[in-house]
Amino acid sequence: MIEEFEGKRPRISKKAFVHPSATVIGDVRIGDFSSVWPGAVIRGDFGRITIGKYTCIQDNAVVHAGDVYDGTVRISPAKIGSYVIVGHNALVHGAFIEDQTLIGGGAIIFNNAIVRKGAIVGIGAVVPREVEVPPRTVVVGIPARPLRQVTAAEFRGIKSQAVHYSKLAARYLRGRLRGE
Repeated sequence: MIEEFEGKRPRISKKAFVHPSATVIGDVRIGDFSSVWPGAVIRGDFGRITIGKYTCIQDNAVVHAGDVYDGTVRISPAKIGSYVIVGHNALVHGAFIEDQTLIGGGAIIFNNAIVRKGAIVGIGAVVPREVEVPPRTVVVGIPARPLRQVTAAEFRGIKSQAVHYSKLAARYLRGRLRGE
């Protein structure tokens, strides 16, 4: 479902794929060759959500702008770069995810956290509010802590996986055009 909210309608590239059972609401921008899979929710009601190109938001992931309270309510937009994999059931809430990163299934990235380029956030890890994950670092646990550096093969693999998902999304789009 793609839905307007208070006059703001999602801007989704014609080259992107959003599964019919995904929900995209409000001030959301999705770039070329990106994909949003079944059950995912991208809700741009509080603030803007920007997703780059070749990024994959997997099944049941949630992306939402943050509402940070510290005496007054401030809105923290969510921004996800290009060639990013956001795994199944992950939550990106008012956080910034740089290019070519992998967010493992069930991971939580919270308000004003930053995941730098090439990092891997392990399955089920929690990156708390305002924490920065260094570039090309694997973090795991609750709260997330550095485990090791990302290998060159892993770094290349993130981009390859993102491109792989864009090809799968293209197959879904072709099927729709043929009425399958």
